[in-house]
Amino acid sequence: MSYRSRGFTLIELMIVMTIIGILASLAVSAYQTFTVRAQVSEGLNFAAGAKVPIVDAYTNGGVAPANRVAAGMTPMATDTRGSYVTSTEIVNGRIDITFGGPLAHQDLIGAVLSLTPYETAGNTIVWRCGNAPPPAGVLLNGGSGHIAPTVDPRYLPTSCR
Repeated sequence: MSYRSRGFTLIELMIVMTIIGILASLAVSAYQTFTVRAQVSEGLNFAAGAKVPIVDAYTNGGVAPANRVAAGMTPMATDTRGSYVTSTEIVNGRIDITFGGPLAHQDLIGAVLSLTPYETAGNTIVWRCGNAPPPAGVLLNGGSGHIAPTVDPRYLPTSCR
């Protein structure tokens, strides 16, 4: 007797669909994390723009700038904002980035990430970001201490963990 296969059985199709569903759910989760990390990187780009005036003010005056005006920037923290960042503030040399806005991921809205400057023995400025350990050096003269981020650590870049 000759037997011909006519296709897949229902159980085989259900197993394949289950596997595809599991893989798709993992992919969506990974993509969301990637998207939020990209939004955090926008905030770090704004901070990079604020680092230069802070270092210049410290180099010229010997004291960390107290605010945006002392660093040579506009007085309003909301002047430095973007699609995912609502403000970039300077507090005694420390840069505080506040996330939010209509395009920001819900996990980032209202979260704050800080970058704190330290002076090394070689008279260079290094920055502490997020949960990173303090660098070898001392806090800038007149500088504020570091504050822990309210951004979920899984969204922080490696240098800020």
